[in-house]
Amino acid sequence: MIDRKALWISILLVFAMVAANIWRISLLPDWHHVPAMVMGELRIIPVFWTFTPPLLALFFMALILALNWKFGLERTSPEEAVRPWRRRQSLALLFTVGMLALAEAFSTARSLGSLQSVDGLTFSHVMSVVAGIFVMTFGNMLPKMPRLTERFCPLDPWQWNQHLRFQGRLVFVFGLVMAVGMPFLPIKMAGPVGLGLSLAAVATIFWHRAKVKRESSPQP
Repeated sequence: MIDRKALWISILLVFAMVAANIWRISLLPDWHHVPAMVMGELRIIPVFWTFTPPLLALFFMALILALNWKFGLERTSPEEAVRPWRRRQSLALLFTVGMLALAEAFSTARSLGSLQSVDGLTFSHVMSVVAGIFVMTFGNMLPKMPRLTERFCPLDPWQWNQHLRFQGRLVFVFGLVMAVGMPFLPIKMAGPVGLGLSLAAVATIFWHRAKVKRESSPQP
């Protein structure tokens, strides 16, 4: 359900990240270890860790495609309902890959001696706030999205509305925590806490979907 244009742009960004890493490594006398931004600080790390941003981008792309293939919508869903969801997923993909590419560019520039006046920790906090605001916007959009007929655990209109409202509130709160709470965490805790909250949010969404599926629509 992702727009092909968004998919190709994301693939080109991944190729650009990989090419930038290979070019940076080729400039070093010892390609086994490279300077890179880690948790807001410039450190010397094993070379394979520099490919984390493009690998994360590929993982996110594969995750969206796999979910659409396994749990996506039925072919009978009307195009006018599919179109807003396609735009939403495409925007999420472009934003995520774009943020990873920006982080990659900042790390590469710092390793080459540029942007030294920009504090790495401040840059990480700004990225967290921007990502949080983006997630909050998406959470606010969810209850307004049109209903689709899905292959996995299909919901009737009442169940769909209940689940989408719950999902929207949960995603909004998650974005709020990212924007307001994450910048105040120690940088070493931000990654594990963010990953843990993401997994908990996904598990909660699936739990609520199964729960609301068992509930009957109220009689008028």
